[in-house]
Amino acid sequence: MQIFRDCRLVGGGVLVRWEKDWGINTMLGKLTSKRYFRFFLAVILLVTFAWARPKQCFGQAATAEVGLFNGSFDVDADGDGIPDGWSTAGRAGVVQRLRQVEDPERGKVARLECTQFEPGFPDSHAMIAQVGRVALQQGQWYRVRLWARAEKLEAGGVQIAVANRRTWQETGFQEFFSPSRQWESFEFYIQSRVNLPAEDSRLQIWFTGTGVLYLDALEIEPVASFRPERLPQIPWINPANALPNSSFECGGAAWGTYAPRLSGWGSHLFFPVGEPDRTKAYHGRTSWRITVNLEEPLISYFDYFDPRAEVVDCLVVANEGWIPVEPGQQYLLRAAVAGDRPGGAVILFVRQADGRSIEKGFPVETAWKELQLLFRPDRPLVYVGVGPDLRGKPVSHLTLWIDALQLVKLEHGANTLPPYEPRAAVEAFLSCSAKGNIFTDPDSGLSFTLQAFNSGKESARLRGRVWITDFWDRTVWEEAIDRMLPPGDPQEVVFQRVLPGRRGFFRIWFAREDPRAEPVSLRVAVIDPFPEDQESAYGMNHAFGWSEVIRLAHLAGITWWRDWSSQWRLVQKSPDAAFDFSIPQTQIDRVVKLGGQVVMLLPFPAAPWAVEVDPKKIAAEAGGNRYLADRLLVAQKPRDMVAFGRYVESAVAHFYPGVKTIEILNEPLFTSYALPASWGHTLADYLDLLRTAYQQAKKVSSDICVVGGIAAPPEHRFVREFAAAGGARWCDVVNLHLYPHRGDPLTYEKAFRDHWDLLRSKGPQRPIWVTEFGLYADDDPAVRPFRVGDATMTRSLRPSELRASADLVKFSAIMRAYGVEKIFYHAGTCGAWNEDSAGNIFFEYGPAPRKMYAAQAVLSRILPADARFVRRWEEPPGLVGFQFATAVGQKQVVVLWAVEEPLELPVPENWVALDIMGNPLEGGSVEVGEVPIYLVQPAK
Repeated sequence: MQIFRDCRLVGGGVLVRWEKDWGINTMLGKLTSKRYFRFFLAVILLVTFAWARPKQCFGQAATAEVGLFNGSFDVDADGDGIPDGWSTAGRAGVVQRLRQVEDPERGKVARLECTQFEPGFPDSHAMIAQVGRVALQQGQWYRVRLWARAEKLEAGGVQIAVANRRTWQETGFQEFFSPSRQWESFEFYIQSRVNLPAEDSRLQIWFTGTGVLYLDALEIEPVASFRPERLPQIPWINPANALPNSSFECGGAAWGTYAPRLSGWGSHLFFPVGEPDRTKAYHGRTSWRITVNLEEPLISYFDYFDPRAEVVDCLVVANEGWIPVEPGQQYLLRAAVAGDRPGGAVILFVRQADGRSIEKGFPVETAWKELQLLFRPDRPLVYVGVGPDLRGKPVSHLTLWIDALQLVKLEHGANTLPPYEPRAAVEAFLSCSAKGNIFTDPDSGLSFTLQAFNSGKESARLRGRVWITDFWDRTVWEEAIDRMLPPGDPQEVVFQRVLPGRRGFFRIWFAREDPRAEPVSLRVAVIDPFPEDQESAYGMNHAFGWSEVIRLAHLAGITWWRDWSSQWRLVQKSPDAAFDFSIPQTQIDRVVKLGGQVVMLLPFPAAPWAVEVDPKKIAAEAGGNRYLADRLLVAQKPRDMVAFGRYVESAVAHFYPGVKTIEILNEPLFTSYALPASWGHTLADYLDLLRTAYQQAKKVSSDICVVGGIAAPPEHRFVREFAAAGGARWCDVVNLHLYPHRGDPLTYEKAFRDHWDLLRSKGPQRPIWVTEFGLYADDDPAVRPFRVGDATMTRSLRPSELRASADLVKFSAIMRAYGVEKIFYHAGTCGAWNEDSAGNIFFEYGPAPRKMYAAQAVLSRILPADARFVRRWEEPPGLVGFQFATAVGQKQVVVLWAVEEPLELPVPENWVALDIMGNPLEGGSVEVGEVPIYLVQPAK
């Protein structure tokens, strides 16, 4: 009988997998194997522990370290009722209990119950932990498996991590999962960013809030290699060419544009560049025309730490999705290209998933020329492209016509290269001409086009179905397609005034009867645009890098932008230097010119020359990360508060009156951005800077609005201390930040109410702005396992865009009921083509709307900036309602949802019921469920 097996090295230690040998069934006949196995295992362990230290593994030297111990939670050799090797961790105000219990489905499991929770501190958590056992190796991937279920878990989600208990710096080993009431298996692949010896580690599984968590069969093992799954993947339906719409006969469908030289992480090119051209073609009737003009360039902007305004001088038209390839095999990428002048260059480009890019440059010729790149990938997925490159070239303007792209695997021993042919003889795709696929006249409905092309020599029949699904993924319109396609002639079926009067998010689909053809779809939204002359309650942390995306955000009522570029380190290089605001001027002016309103964040308290700090301490904490070292340096309190005051006054004076709102420091004390408490800074230090900034800003003008506070969740201890100390007297607005867990938004209501009550009791009464709020989802993820941004953002990930939209509305109602006047979403970032873009919340590449965009467009109009809380609805039981009164339109609005079972609610006389997309709900009563609805009483 094999009890111990698979002793595996983990970062210098050993990982022991305790596996149940199901050969026990033979010994025990029809008896339950797991129960009897645990009996024998307990006997063996009692003997083992009598002569061996718990950290030893059979077959290893006595000094060898082991990894995970008792991941089955079966072993309780000392009989104390707690699984051996495991303990709880958390502050005294968190009442929690860990037990080993017998589960009818799983046998012996771990049960962690939290009956009382104290929020607001780093150790505010209910946690089961194992200390000093698990070692990590830098760069190593690990597979984590476990079974879990939960009961009344207030937080809705659970985190698992391996922490460095000496420094508490992140290791990269962290994941999230959301257990239900039923037992479920979970599997994660996690890569460690550090080397961590076992003696410095703490394996921890925890949640925040009350509830019960059950765990079983936890395993952690290193894997030889792991790569995230890229999506979508394009199947090879024709070995002669993998690329859909490869001669652009169906316009730009299935293609986008990538700028490979952009370096900013938040401002990748986010829309296609160029257009189809039917006046010039190498194959068929159409080519793609793309221009780079350095005299009127595309410029990518981003405002964080080292703000960027990068000119785009290289573009590639690239296919949508990832194409499976065989590493080591030879492939041919071919394209026909012609230019409007010599002197520039064109590149053929191969992007490998999680690997290096491959490219080859060619001189531009005015006549059509076939260009070829032979390559051998070393990764299993690629996408390809071709485009103009003017880096270091003598010309500042170049137009290319691109046609007949081909990606083909070359068979071994082939003497000739295969000729071009399309991926399929008949191809069809959807398109629409509205910017961002966003329609702003609901009465006119949707307009879109089905484009089709037959590259064969004879006519072909196109049969299929066009249909539209709504926010709830219900089919709300459909039409059959049956059309003869002549050879070589692009065809269009134009649809106009579809679903007039309907608002919301929609997805337009087309599927052919041909089973080899994949369905295609378009994301679209129909909204009432936000009035340009109306004040909005909503904004974004970081302005999008592209004007077109900002304009689309404005249509949905996201009109405020929190800018990070006015950093002291950037505007005054030395103590005697004059202030130079040219860097932030570039970032702020573009937003103001587009009609946006700016909160000028002064994120860091110092410039490098304004602090005295031990460089060795900086280097030790930064761990070789230059960016972190530079940021830690300017996070310290300046030695000269007079110099800090001059910086604030100069910044305010320079941008006034175009900018009238400033915010003082980002997340002070509880993070390393500003005045980190871990470096000895205190609330008194922050109040000193805030007071100085407030006084200097008011010297410029009394109508400057100063935003101050700790910018943490409302229950955080520093937030409470700031309010209790009367910190609000040194600001006009108090800030908060919130990245909510995956549980019910109502779990945050008490924290917001208590914070609002504390502010009002201590005075002076100030409104609240939530200057960072994150809540994410993507129904079309670019990668699995799906994560968004960092661990904090991933914690706020929702399972669907519908759930995220519902929670977005719920949180807005809750927060605005308790003093919050403005909410800034995090963050205005643009992901690269074929990469994740979920961090910006509202847009896919294109840009194209997510469901949250349509929900936000309704929310912005229904709850404008002047909406004031009236009362909370609590009847009938299970109903949640927040009623507001607005001066704009002089109306009453109630945001309603049900917390358990749906409720039937009569619509009061002279009120109108609207769904979350802004559509009227007919009838004298409405069903209220988990997705909020609105009751609106128009002005009398």
